[in-house]
Formats: sequence, C-alpha cells, structure tokens
Amino acid sequence: MRRVFSTALMTLAATAIGISTAAAQSPHFIGDVTCSKSLSGLSCSGKAAGLGNVATDIFLTASSVEAEYVCVNRGGNIAPGQGTEFQNVQGPTQHVTPRNGQITFRNVTLPAPETPSEDDVCPNGNWRVQLLHLTFNDVELHVQQNGEDILVRDLGDIDP
Repeated sequence: MRRVFSTALMTLAATAIGISTAAAQSPHFIGDVTCSKSLSGLSCSGKAAGLGNVATDIFLTASSVEAEYVCVNRGGNIAPGQGTEFQNVQGPTQHVTPRNGQITFRNVTLPAPETPSEDDVCPNGNWRVQLLHLTFNDVELHVQQNGEDILVRDLGDIDP
C-alpha cells in the first residue's frame, strides 16, 4: 500500500511540474511596444515574456507602404513626384535567444522602400529624387518560434 501511495504521489508531482512548466510558457508582451518612424523606415522596441528558452525570431510586416517622392532640381525647385505603393512588405528578422523566458528587442525595423530612379519619376536627368513622406499600413509585429507565430501585435497604420 505504501509503495502504491508513493508511486501515485510521485506521478502526481511529475504531472504538476509538467503543468507548471507549460503554464510558465504563455507568451505575452510586457508593457507597450514603442515605434518610431523616419524617412529611413520604421523601428520598434519592446519586451516579451513566457517564451521558454527556445530561439525566437522577431520581425515587422505591413500590408502596404506608401511612399511619396518629389523631384528637386539644382536650384532647389520642386516638381511633383510620384506616389508609389509597395504591397506585403516584411522587414528583416532579428534572432534572439530568451533569457529566463524573456526577450527585450530593440530596433526591429521595416526599412523604407528603395528610392526609384530619377529617370523613372523626374522630368529630366538634372533632377534628383527625394523621399517626402512614408505611411505604413496594417503594421504587425511578429514573434515566432520554430517558424510559427506565437505572438502578434497589431500596430495599425503608422503615419506621423
């Protein structure tokens, strides 16, 4: 009887440890994700926990990025530029190894689209292209482990 009770108690303890380990890995963001936008792109920082010790990838996506360009001549005069829209944009992936199940990420980026050629958008070859404005639509921050999203933060449209 004592042996059966002891075996049952050890099984119950092992099950409880397994449950507490699984419960400890409930991914969530800590606080706000902060983002800043410039003409070079979008950059976000924040913190997440409940990730275990599995290698983690973080990146930004946008359904579209709208870029407005103008053409500037040597005298500083501006000619109306072209608006360009890029669809289904994904930024570079940051690889982070959690410490104690947590990560702090800085400067996860979604760069500005490549500037078009002066020949494509300006009246003549003496003008240069200048990026005037960027709008990032439907931005999401993805946290992945083993190639699958475990956390996604919807950041919405990001415009000044």
